[in-house]
Amino acid sequence: MEEWLKQVEKNIDSLVEHNADWTAGATSEQLQEARNGQLKLKFFDKDVPAEWLSDIKGKKVLCLAGAGGLQAPLLACAGADVTVLDLSDKMLEKDRRIAKTGNLPIRIEKGNMCDLSRFGDCSFDYILNPPSLMYVPDIRPVFKECHRVLKNGGTFIMMAPNPINYVCDFVNDETGGYYKAVNRMPYCSADHDPESDWIEYGHTMEEYIGGQIDCGFLMNGYIECQLEDITELHFMTRAVKNE
Repeated sequence: MEEWLKQVEKNIDSLVEHNADWTAGATSEQLQEARNGQLKLKFFDKDVPAEWLSDIKGKKVLCLAGAGGLQAPLLACAGADVTVLDLSDKMLEKDRRIAKTGNLPIRIEKGNMCDLSRFGDCSFDYILNPPSLMYVPDIRPVFKECHRVLKNGGTFIMMAPNPINYVCDFVNDETGGYYKAVNRMPYCSADHDPESDWIEYGHTMEEYIGGQIDCGFLMNGYIECQLEDITELHFMTRAVKNE
């Protein structure tokens, strides 16, 4: 395994150990709502639009880098045939526990999102990729693999941080501080803090949007979510594999 992958795995495992907010699994109430036909997948303070997932029952879904006991169990409760692939054993363990407790037939796979060679062509109807592409130095191989393993007409939903998250740094001053655009894109955290073990990559919108289009996806959905911090702007896209 490449060194950056080993470090990313270690970093995510550490976040799970320290109970980072986004590592919390689905609640029993959320699971029951999904069983009752009220599936809700969060996108920060918004939801994935219901119409994007309206026909999920009976469909083959890949939760790509999507472990943590949240999306996969909820989708399984909604009637989807779910596979979850993730690099972190500790995140995958959350899915194992919920799947066992809820008797959910979730296929759990440990692996790197850049390499989906274990899956055949046209294997899935849906791929759901929660925020994780910032841990990959080159996202085009991910898009190529997603296009390959999706069925014709299949849907790819991905979430990612807007480049402004990486362009701006916070500057402290006597007025309370401000953000200043100082970093060029693409961005790598190791270039700015070589002493840190944290590895994160900032990608351009050309890479995110253009990369999907170049791989053969047709974009048909786009949503943004602005958090309290002015640079915490995230987006979600919906794309379809052309038939």
